[in-house]
Amino acid sequence: MKMKLIVSLLLLCLVFSAGLAQAQFGGNGCRPIKFVNVTPDRFECMKERLQESGVSIPPGNEGELSGRGFTADFEWDGTSNLTIRVTDKPFFVSCENIDQALIQFVKECDGS
Repeated sequence: MKMKLIVSLLLLCLVFSAGLAQAQFGGNGCRPIKFVNVTPDRFECMKERLQESGVSIPPGNEGELSGRGFTADFEWDGTSNLTIRVTDKPFFVSCENIDQALIQFVKECDGS
């Protein structure tokens, strides 16, 4: 009986450890989120606001931005379409919350 309990506890620990490792090392990305009607002014507004908040952004229309515990790839076609994919994030922050924050952020640079 004690042996079954010990084996069960070990198995539970292994399963939990594997799940936690996946969450920390490779399960941290989110699906890409795509925005349309991102004008040049809106794109520059977004880049400026991110830099002001301490996020590192390369020059140009594509690259990797990072800061505040997050890393993401972005690509803007130069006229209208912007794609952002979070590649690394804290495990306790959901992709859904990130998507909502990005949508709100884009709206704040709307200019309307």
